[in-house]
Amino acid sequence: MAKNKTLPLMAIIVTSIMWGLSFLSIKITVDVLPPMTLALTRFLIGSVVLSFIYMLKEKDKKLNKEDIPMLALSGFIGVSAYFYFENNGVKLISASSASMIIAVIPIFTLIAEIIVFKEKLTMKKIISVIISFLGVYLIVGFISETSSVSSSKGNVFMFAAVIAWVAYTITTKPLYKKYSQIAIVYFQTLFGTLFLVPFVFFETTNWSLVNNTIILNVIYLGVFCSAIAYYLYIYAMDHLGVSTTSLFLNLLPVVTVIGSYFILGEKVNMYQIIGGALVIFAVYFVNTKEKNLEENLVKEDDNVEVVEA
Repeated sequence: MAKNKTLPLMAIIVTSIMWGLSFLSIKITVDVLPPMTLALTRFLIGSVVLSFIYMLKEKDKKLNKEDIPMLALSGFIGVSAYFYFENNGVKLISASSASMIIAVIPIFTLIAEIIVFKEKLTMKKIISVIISFLGVYLIVGFISETSSVSSSKGNVFMFAAVIAWVAYTITTKPLYKKYSQIAIVYFQTLFGTLFLVPFVFFETTNWSLVNNTIILNVIYLGVFCSAIAYYLYIYAMDHLGVSTTSLFLNLLPVVTVIGSYFILGEKVNMYQIIGGALVIFAVYFVNTKEKNLEENLVKEDDNVEVVEA
């Protein structure tokens, strides 16, 4: 059994590293490529790679016409809207701070499910929400940026990205009963990429500033983060289960903070570290269930949540 889990464990660890480092790539490239131009370029590349994966894995599956509106809407929210907010947010605050804010997505999703789907509110969920909000307060309240105005605006963008992803999760949930995850992300990516096109006309890009570093980071975001990492995540989830796999996503802010310190020279104060640790603990705490409940959760595809960066 342990041997069978080796590859899935490696897959989810590699995925967490890829998505954690994606915040660094966004930070580097968004200084040259405007936020939506970067998003469009990234997802054009990702769409090509996902097309090959989809044709290999799902070539005999057909898309029902009645599901197109929901796939288009969720693609717009999860790709176009989410990356509008995330790319603009990362441009204004540090990659470390951005990743810590994004880490609260599972908690915000939990709150949304309680409100929208009338999920049962347990004491464990209440405690997790309180701990998470305390962590957010420490992260946001002690961000030391050069401009308080730009950092506040960056925080707003990042929390808008969190809300966009929660909305994406809710709109995607019914689709899991009809399609595989790879099919859902493929069509959502196609629609989301299409909806990115109009935004680009409102941006001005100085293409003379694009160098090899920018090109390599865009390729990394498109090929590895938007395509390969997602496929690896699905592979890991199929073999390890939903709850186990989702816990590894807590590594994202850790990878970002370490990478930002050594690569970008970003500094993180002790309050932010404590806040990030509280958020990660809150997500871990709310996902640790009794054994029989966890086994049931693994079987429920409609509870899947993926935080793509």
